[in-house]
Amino acid sequence: MKQREEDIESSAQLLSKETQSSSSEEFEYEESEHSQNWSTPQRSDQNPIWRRLQSVPIPSWVPVRKFNPRYFIFAVVVSLLITLFIFNPYSPSKPTQHQTDVEVPLTTTQAIKATSTTTTISTSTAALEHVATSATSSTPTPEKTHESASSQTSSYTRPKPSENPKFCTTWPVDENGEYDLQPADRVNRIKLDSIAPKGGWKKPADVKVVGMVFYGRKRYVDILDCYLQQNLVSNGGYFDEVWFMAHTKDEDDIAWVEDLVSKTPEYKIVGQGVCEGKTYSCMWNFAVGDNTIYVKIDDDIVWIHPDAIPQLVHTRIALPHPYAISSNLVNSPVTGMEQYHYGAIHAFLPDPSTKPTFHATESWRPSEKKRYPKEELTEDYDIFDMVASYRGHPWLLVSDDHYDLLKTPMGKYDQHRGADPIAFGAAWKSWGIGAQQQYSLLYNLEQNKMQRYFFGRNIRYPDNSSAANATAIVAGDKNGPGGEQTYDTGFNRYNLNFCAVWGSDIRDQLPIADDDEQAITADIPRKIGRPFLIDTRSVVAHFSFFTQQDGIGKSDLLDRWRAYANEAVCAPNNLKKPWDPMCPNFRVDGGLGR
Repeated sequence: MKQREEDIESSAQLLSKETQSSSSEEFEYEESEHSQNWSTPQRSDQNPIWRRLQSVPIPSWVPVRKFNPRYFIFAVVVSLLITLFIFNPYSPSKPTQHQTDVEVPLTTTQAIKATSTTTTISTSTAALEHVATSATSSTPTPEKTHESASSQTSSYTRPKPSENPKFCTTWPVDENGEYDLQPADRVNRIKLDSIAPKGGWKKPADVKVVGMVFYGRKRYVDILDCYLQQNLVSNGGYFDEVWFMAHTKDEDDIAWVEDLVSKTPEYKIVGQGVCEGKTYSCMWNFAVGDNTIYVKIDDDIVWIHPDAIPQLVHTRIALPHPYAISSNLVNSPVTGMEQYHYGAIHAFLPDPSTKPTFHATESWRPSEKKRYPKEELTEDYDIFDMVASYRGHPWLLVSDDHYDLLKTPMGKYDQHRGADPIAFGAAWKSWGIGAQQQYSLLYNLEQNKMQRYFFGRNIRYPDNSSAANATAIVAGDKNGPGGEQTYDTGFNRYNLNFCAVWGSDIRDQLPIADDDEQAITADIPRKIGRPFLIDTRSVVAHFSFFTQQDGIGKSDLLDRWRAYANEAVCAPNNLKKPWDPMCPNFRVDGGLGR
């Protein structure tokens, strides 16, 4: 007994010496109070239980003479790290992941991999009888066999940055356009509340969900790729497949998407050799499957809320009467002005400086830039004649006072709407209005205030209202999620950037008119008496209309959306880099610039 007491006393003295010699180095990052207490080495002196644990006798067959709780803690930490490494990086973080309550059958592409044959996506003969031209009435056969990413290396080579580029970046790239992403230093500090039902999202049984990306521009789809990956069934999402609808003849854009598709079994190129150079109506000839929801996605969708696709799918199922249902678009004339009146829009204006006054950096948070100088405020400008102050400029927050909105593009437009239909009015033409909507979204994301976008109500149509072919859709559960807050467009035109439609509904209305947006959002709904709805809880961001492209392209918005995706969405092995050289007059902190 005396020997045991001496052992305990010796251990306590040794631990005391270790504590006194521990490093007092301070780190620049912040830790929570709880974390600091847990890691304090003096804990062993303050808690007698620690010394008792150290003196627990160990059987002679154990390869250590004495139990040391530090070994146990070390083993737990190593186990947690191993778990993090094998955990799927694309799984939605809150509320856990989107789950499926049925076993998903082997996809077409997976079957290709097993049999080493070529796949053909074919449109039904009945549907194609409606198509007027011989080019679209023949069965399309555009498919490629591809293997998993683990078995292939990239075959695409990025072109070198141009000396006089059309595009530029505000990130600190070197003279060759290279950028070190440093994934080990990245921490996701974004907090977003979720509207998922208790237990998380569960993909409905017996329904196939296909994402249809109307593809043409790699710069935007490179960012969109992270969101598509996150929403694949194999990653806990809802997309059984993602189709890239070929609509470009640009060889570099084609080479890039072919390389992208080769890395993901659920990705496919559809319409290649059939729809290039034709109107968008050609692409709808493929979206005709029974029990299939097609989510049409423009290639310049740059942000998708984690709840957006599950919410949209459940609303499509819960409300069979509407012909098609759109997400709540940020940068849209109709929803943009509704967002303005529901408090989602903030007083942002373009930086009034004539050149950058800050260093090049990878950043998306508006709060990291200075406020707009009040002495520069003016209402004496035309929202149609706004000129970017310099390439790569940011927009700065004036204040949180909504009175200052009157001096912004959206405030000026709200006071003087003009005679143009809203779909083709100032909110469609003005790049300033489109930019203000997107900077407001970034600010709302930073504040975790996405509920500001949830306007509308639970619209319930009569039970005898016309609906899609009951044999070609999946009936919804009236007690399930979906349809909580919707907005009926009243048979007026709306933007077709992101919407869900049943394949049988498209098939029954073929051929879709060349102006597919007018047809699907207004003309067809009016003809068949089934409205076009917006699910305001499904929020996504659209980069620009062609009328806005020049001005928005000279802002730093695309860099900001890439930075957000890298922090919150992209897997560590799929982080995104800029495509272009640094914008003129930008400088790297401690280095040179252009």
